Amino acid sequence: MRPDVYPRTLENIKAVLLHYFPKTSHTEIDKNAERIYDQRKFKLNELEYCCEVVTKNVDVIREYYKALDLNILLIVGYDVLFEDEKKWGGTSRRAKLEGIKAKLVF
Repeated sequence: MRPDVYPRTLENIKAVLLHYFPKTSHTEIDKNAERIYDQRKFKLNELEYCCEVVTKNVDVIREYYKALDLNILLIVGYDVLFEDEKKWGGTSRRAKLEGIKAKLVF
């Protein structure tokens, strides 16, 4: 993955989330942006790529997760795109993530 072009700031994280999820409430955007900023799990370019892939594949993810909120979309996206499959957890979760990964459109 290429290096970040813009600094990884709370403002830039919010901007990425708002760009890809414009219909999501600002409260939910703020909550997730703060969590992402504090956890330092995503690089800014990883977050942008994850959001792009997730928005293209919401229907695929919905097949496996009935209750979708921004937090779940980002966790699933991160795990499928960046996390080692060995860390995917239990059998049920692993089966869901494998199913999603097999159907993703990039």
